[in-house]
Amino acid sequence: MKRVYGSWIEKLATNKFLFLTGPRQVGKTTLGLQWTKKNNGSSLNWDIPEDREKILENIFTKRIHSIQHNYLLLDEIHKYQRWKAALKGLFDRKVENLHLVITGSAKMDTYQKGGDSLLGRYEYLRIYPLTIGELSHCTFKKPPENWRNLKLQTHDEESMMQKLESLSGFPEPYLSNDLLKYNRWSTLRRSNLIRQDLRDISDVRFITLVDHLTLLLKDRIGAPLSLNSLRQDIQIGFDTVSHWIELLERLYYLFRISPFSKKIQRSLSKEKKAYLLDWAQIKDSASRFENLIACHLLKSIHFWKDLGYGDYELNYFRDKDKREIDFIITLDRRPIVAIECKFNSDEISSSFFQWKKYYPKVPCYQLIRKPGVSHLAPSGIHIVSAGRFLNALN
Repeated sequence: MKRVYGSWIEKLATNKFLFLTGPRQVGKTTLGLQWTKKNNGSSLNWDIPEDREKILENIFTKRIHSIQHNYLLLDEIHKYQRWKAALKGLFDRKVENLHLVITGSAKMDTYQKGGDSLLGRYEYLRIYPLTIGELSHCTFKKPPENWRNLKLQTHDEESMMQKLESLSGFPEPYLSNDLLKYNRWSTLRRSNLIRQDLRDISDVRFITLVDHLTLLLKDRIGAPLSLNSLRQDIQIGFDTVSHWIELLERLYYLFRISPFSKKIQRSLSKEKKAYLLDWAQIKDSASRFENLIACHLLKSIHFWKDLGYGDYELNYFRDKDKREIDFIITLDRRPIVAIECKFNSDEISSSFFQWKKYYPKVPCYQLIRKPGVSHLAPSGIHIVSAGRFLNALN
């Protein structure tokens, strides 16, 4: 199927190496192979022994100058312990007309913390699951110039919402339209991620305990994540559970958002909220709804950030009186829109009124599950069906 990322891969891989990262089975390799096919290129996968030998003997050595294809895809190369130094050396050899795309299921932006910096040698594009916007129009949407006046067009978003809720946004289960197949796929994906991918990037030995941790996380969606509570449930050390959460985040099993606290009295400033990339495995309808929206927002924000539109971030607001707004989108650390999720109720959240004391000019949206809703309340809060709102994004 056509993805919104295709044309951007072509543009970004022109003068620098391009990193494509994202969750396991989100479609990175498929996108890379489409790019090589279009340009008569070739691909090598680190997981295949024959390809691994070619990478070590012909790509990461002086033999690269005799390469026959100018368009090259290196898949899952982050599993090579010295991949940063190898890619740096490859770039410095200045092979004429070489266009290189590198994919990986673990975050590949951690090289900036090490000694083999690739700064100035790469572009970076994060690939995420299918969303309402991509399924509906499959065109890149720039950041809204005015969040108060979003173009809220409709295009069968209710049927897409239903499928996304039950089958996730990963291409294989979504396109299958088969709930039993999704259940098998989701279980196998989680197992492979823990038993294969986790071992590729770490020395974690207690795999069954990490598996236990992933099961506990499904019931903690949408609330500040207490690592101490997780530590007690699994009976491990605080530093250990913190490290495991970071590893799962690196593998795109989950992502966390921080509280926004700038200029707000009695706001929380430490505990993050966690969300899963495979939201359909969450049983509670309200939590799954919030998680689905979180993934949609993160996809657009990272798309804008990766393409250079600004330093966008996704946060949430919660004060010590437990007043909370689910999502705050910021640009250069300034809030530009506040978003609250209400699965069963269109009654305006009282937290908005506390928020407006500090940021009265920031547009506020309350997203509800009910389809066909879009109106502005007397208080200035936009009440909108989630599907209609998300259709305005990527």
